[in-house]
Amino acid sequence: MPRKKKTAKKEVKPTELTRFEKARLIGARALQLSMGAKPQIEVTGSIDPIDIATIELKENLIPLKVKRIGEK
Repeated sequence: MPRKKKTAKKEVKPTELTRFEKARLIGARALQLSMGAKPQIEVTGSIDPIDIATIELKENLIPLKVKRIGEK
């Protein structure tokens, strides 16, 4: 029976967010917005808090930070 090769874990650069971190940040920020926090972008009309949080994250305006285990 052939042995399976071990796959190396993908290294995440300190400036990159994983998809799980992005989802967590968008969810947390959307909750803040739905509870009355002011958006960091200009909002015209009625727009979903998740959409606002996604735009804020893309424009690097989201007022939240990610602290990974083992980082200083």
